[in-house]
Parts: sequence; structure tokens; C-alpha cells
Amino acid sequence: MYEQDVGWRLRHVRESRDLSRKDIESLTKGEFKESILAMYENGRRRIPMPRLKQLADFYGISVAWLMGEAIAQSNDEKVNIEALLMADPGFSTDERRLMLDVLEIIKAKRRAEGKE
Repeated sequence: MYEQDVGWRLRHVRESRDLSRKDIESLTKGEFKESILAMYENGRRRIPMPRLKQLADFYGISVAWLMGEAIAQSNDEKVNIEALLMADPGFSTDERRLMLDVLEIIKAKRRAEGKE
């Protein structure tokens, strides 16, 4: 379970930055091989703590978030509902998309009413 949760979060943060595994390999000058990243992200390989810290630093996020121990990705980030949704790997991709769409509708309504 730990490997899958950490892997889901690693994949989420990479994809949220529109990066491929190949991009990460290039940007880290081969420090993180595409095939190894795939194993980490798919929960097929446990990532050692020093490597997890390196990836967290690369992405500019907290190790605690990657490990599922914090709601926000970074220590100074305000906790918001989007972070809560994305932190729970129990939601399917469709469920996350639907909830984020509903949040966008609510935000648009607030803006239209001058509340945001």
C-alpha cells in the first residue's frame, strides 16, 4: 500500500507539471531513469528515503506529502480542497475530475457575485 500511495503521488505531481518520465530523466541528467521512475510510480518498487527526498526537492514539494502524512504538497502551501482531493488515491480519475469541475463552477459563481 505504501509503495502504491507514494507512487500515485509521484505520478500526480509529475503529470500536474506536464512532464514525462523521459523529461525527468533528462532534467535530472540521468539521476532518475525513466524505467525506475515507472516502477516507483506504479508501486512495483519501494523508493528509498534519500531518493524520495531527492525527488521531493526536484519537484519542490514536501516528503511528508509524498508519504501521505501532509495534506499540502509544500510546507508553506495553503491547504485547499483541491489538495485534499488529490491527496486521496481512493478517488478515481473520473471522480477527481468531476469534483474539480464542480469546484470550478462554484468559483466562477463566486467571481460573478463579487465574492472572490
